[in-house]
Amino acid sequence: MKKLPLLILGLMLTGCMGDRSDLELFVTTTKAQHVARVPPLKEPPKFEHFAYQAELMRSPFVPPSRELTEEVLDTTKDCLQPDLKRRKGRLETYALDNLKMRGTLSEDKNIWALIETNDGSVYRLGVGEYVGLYHGRIAKVTQQMVEIVELIPDGTGCWAERMSNMELTGE
Repeated sequence: MKKLPLLILGLMLTGCMGDRSDLELFVTTTKAQHVARVPPLKEPPKFEHFAYQAELMRSPFVPPSRELTEEVLDTTKDCLQPDLKRRKGRLETYALDNLKMRGTLSEDKNIWALIETNDGSVYRLGVGEYVGLYHGRIAKVTQQMVEIVELIPDGTGCWAERMSNMELTGE
């Protein structure tokens, strides 16, 4: 009884061993008609030797030293200079273009501006606080705008004051 399934399986497999000459003829004619054409490879570019001549320069993979990233002041000149020993304010890492005035808060005679950063945080700033990349100090806050006095380097080691305004936006 156990041999019956093996016998049936053997008969089925022998049925698959028929004449395959037509299939072999088709394969050989197809291979003869369709020859694969591989285009020749392009000539490799000529190698040009480059002599590295920046051995004495700072490696781009090493962070710059502190002296290269600090602002250098010429204290020998008697002109307007920012106070670099002052601790930077929380909004002095943003350019004024990335800040928006969103409103004001007031209590008695004090008025504060609500300033939004480009990452969505909102800060309350008053007169005398610093904002922007150029040592900008808030000079005046009104219901419609904030006046900021920035210190811009003039290229000779001195700094010049520049007035900037940040107006209320209702976007």
